[in-house]
Amino acid sequence: MSKEFHDIYSKYSMKKIFRFFKFTLLAILRIILLLIFYFFVSNRIFIGGQDQKFTDYLKTNQEQISDNIDGMLFDEKFYNSQIFLYGEVHGFADNQKMDAIFLKFLNKKEGVRYYVAEMDSTNSDKLNRFLLGSTKDQNLLTEVVTAVRKRIPQQSSIELLEKWNAVYDYNQTLADSLKISVLGVDTDFDNNSPKVSRDSAMMVNFTNSLKKLNIENEKFYGLFGFYHVLQRGTNGGKKPFAERLKNSGFKVSSIVCYTLDSEMYLPKNPQFPTPADQKINIINADGPFMLVKGINDFSKLVQPNSINLFKLDAKDSPYSKSDKLITIKSRIFGESFNPRQGTSTLDYFQYIVLLKNSKALTPLM
Repeated sequence: MSKEFHDIYSKYSMKKIFRFFKFTLLAILRIILLLIFYFFVSNRIFIGGQDQKFTDYLKTNQEQISDNIDGMLFDEKFYNSQIFLYGEVHGFADNQKMDAIFLKFLNKKEGVRYYVAEMDSTNSDKLNRFLLGSTKDQNLLTEVVTAVRKRIPQQSSIELLEKWNAVYDYNQTLADSLKISVLGVDTDFDNNSPKVSRDSAMMVNFTNSLKKLNIENEKFYGLFGFYHVLQRGTNGGKKPFAERLKNSGFKVSSIVCYTLDSEMYLPKNPQFPTPADQKINIINADGPFMLVKGINDFSKLVQPNSINLFKLDAKDSPYSKSDKLITIKSRIFGESFNPRQGTSTLDYFQYIVLLKNSKALTPLM
């Protein structure tokens, strides 16, 4: 083979290889673009667009919260409840603010003085020593907030510390008969045994505390992770704490929180790559990695940087015959949730708090 022919053949081969890689790369890019397009289109279809029937209802059953609740959305059925539960996706700062607002409101309105906490009795005892102490023991409070990392890493934060400091200050304004104390109903923070579900243990610990303290006729309020406050679980799934309470004869009102355009605190962990500032903004109710059916009905009803309360169970509520807000698809964190056949949103919760532009919790240094 002559050198001239070899050079021509080599150039032809290189061009052929180059074209092959070019077309392969273009094909891969097309596939990636199609997958991205499918991802966002399927998200949009799952969430759905705005429905005028729902938006009209929500407009007349809405309150924007600043520092207090006016209570106009709460009715006799709500106040007849013995247990009020607020469920959050952990990591959003405004939930700590809203938690304190609910607690103070229910203390003033209904005399609620027992806060049911997603913590074990060891740490709730320490928290009570802080809340009922003659002076603010910041070392003791910091010890409790730090211990929370073992069970709920996303909740251990400066905002959690500040909330309990504010509750301490509030307690100083109350008569002893109304001072707030904490019932820790969770399993031991150092016990990760899967033999008994946490919700089952919570139920046992709660009823035991009521008998031990002789407070069966008191009213209670607490903040928990989202799933624990649902008044029904999925078919074949473990029963949430709120469902177990209802099955035991307690009257329960559940409030859940969703977020839009908000930041979540995500502590460093081996399961998911965490940004350097430990904040992410991709876990909101409208996607892209958490999807709540019907959340777009709220998009024009809430202002930037706001906390909003909505009553879902008013007369002729469209949520009484809908699975909106309780049909959830999770692409990364947690599990998707599909309601039981024949149930509606109101079988799971009756109120919703919607946070717009909440900041992430600040890690406790």
